[in-house]
Amino acid sequence: MSEVKRLADLELSSPIGATVRLGSLWQDRPVVLVFLRHFG
Repeated sequence: MSEVKRLADLELSSPIGATVRLGSLWQDRPVVLVFLRHFG
């Protein structure tokens, strides 16, 4: 399975608590995905 397919199937929580499938974000347009690590 390709890395893109594996990422597309991931489900994450949005800031309002809804579940979002990651692949749905780049279905219509390119997406920049940034992970921030919280320290503290």
